[in-house]
Amino acid sequence: MRLGRRQVFFLGVSLAFLALLPPTPPEFRWVNLAMAALAGFWFVLLTIEQVAARRAEPHEGDQA
Repeated sequence: MRLGRRQVFFLGVSLAFLALLPPTPPEFRWVNLAMAALAGFWFVLLTIEQVAARRAEPHEGDQA
């Protein structure tokens, strides 16, 4: 399965927020975790959407 640009973007955003977790002040770490979770949520939803759309496409050998 190949990931689209949107999926790669949200996966990268999620990883960036997690990478910035150690230098973040302790009182604001929840923001990084929340934003990483939100970006991960969109990554999962967009991946499900792409897989469902790919399954709905007719195959070359199918007849109409």
